[in-house]
Amino acid sequence: MGALLSSLTSTLRVIWPSVAVTGPILFVMCLLALLNTFQLASTAELATVLACVFVLLELPRLKPGQRKQIGMLAGIGFAFALWAWFQGSDLALLDLLGEHLKLVMLLTAVNFISLATRLERSGERRGLGSFSFTLVGMHLFSAIANFSSVIMVGDQVKRNERVDALSQMILSRGFGLAVLWSPFLSILALVLEQVPGAELYRIYPFSISLALLGLLLCVVDAKLRFPRSLAGYEGYPLKASTLTLPVVMMACVLLMTALYPVLPTVAVVSCVAILAPLALVSLRQGPVSGVGTLGRHITTKLADARAEISLFLAAGILAGGVKACIGVGLIALPFTETNALVASVVLCAVVFLAHIGLHQLAVVAIFAGLLADVTTTPTLMAVAYLLATALSMSGSTFSGLSFILQARFYTQPRDILSVNLPFTLAMLAAGCGILFLMEALGVS
Repeated sequence: MGALLSSLTSTLRVIWPSVAVTGPILFVMCLLALLNTFQLASTAELATVLACVFVLLELPRLKPGQRKQIGMLAGIGFAFALWAWFQGSDLALLDLLGEHLKLVMLLTAVNFISLATRLERSGERRGLGSFSFTLVGMHLFSAIANFSSVIMVGDQVKRNERVDALSQMILSRGFGLAVLWSPFLSILALVLEQVPGAELYRIYPFSISLALLGLLLCVVDAKLRFPRSLAGYEGYPLKASTLTLPVVMMACVLLMTALYPVLPTVAVVSCVAILAPLALVSLRQGPVSGVGTLGRHITTKLADARAEISLFLAAGILAGGVKACIGVGLIALPFTETNALVASVVLCAVVFLAHIGLHQLAVVAIFAGLLADVTTTPTLMAVAYLLATALSMSGSTFSGLSFILQARFYTQPRDILSVNLPFTLAMLAAGCGILFLMEALGVS
């Protein structure tokens, strides 16, 4: 029996489609989703089918823990959907499966940014200056480079294959705080899609202020808790040329959304994420070589986004199932409108649930789905979701960022928690205060 199972497994490995097949499937899905988002063609259903095919083909290459989490989210979502269908919901299956199609499109597109990202050091510094410049550089670089920024910068600041407390702060908080404003990190797109009435330029004054406050608190935290280590700290301040691509891409997104506000932000970001790196690579290597690099990326690297894409599709199924139940009156909420108190409770709840093991993006998707019909203060709720995700990403020992610190730099979960918990609590208090200040200022 064991020999038969081993033989069957070997045969499946030979005939199972490789990333050279699944990568192009994902790329075509992204193009079809873009066409549909820009309303140039009705291709959402075909894009949804391709996204599901990609996930099914990539399931064997996911880690067991990832498959378990994705299976649980999708399973609970289908259970909610079945409950709603039995009560008369007219939710279509493909609509359920494609609830987060635009976010999957964005995740696919931002994968191309790695084509043109590279690090260069800016001079030699030590102490507070080195820490501060490395923190700010990491923050700006991670705004487009996603999780690869943690690995790339982490490899430069590690010592004896490990990162100390100050470097942990730089990697976790520099990345986490970028979540508050970067459209190339998936949560902002999720918020703009899932929170009715949320607008980028209404969110930015508060989310960017929170990011700046977080960076300042990080420096103060380092000075108060690790003064001796800070005095001799040797980081990796990034050269201005390294940050050119993030600045250019952000400028393109802001300019396009300002000139053409009717264009979907998630589609604009996706186009910039693909075209800007391709243009930069073509300038460096020539157009023919640039297109060749793009093709190799599609057939060798694009499928590496399997975990995030599978998670978002599964979270979308859960969100769609919950929405369907609300639509037929199976789930009732204890309030009929949102305010600063509701936003603060949601903020704290998301952070708490993320710290006990639930994925923060899935939790935000659930809350956004539950509260969509009663959200009367979209800006307050959007800021709460963004800050909750940022703090969960940087401080939870179960986040993808923390898993990188644990697996690549041998950081213990208890060390991650002890380094970041005071910062998390301080930012939670500041976030709740800002939400009530927003309400007092008449921001909805």
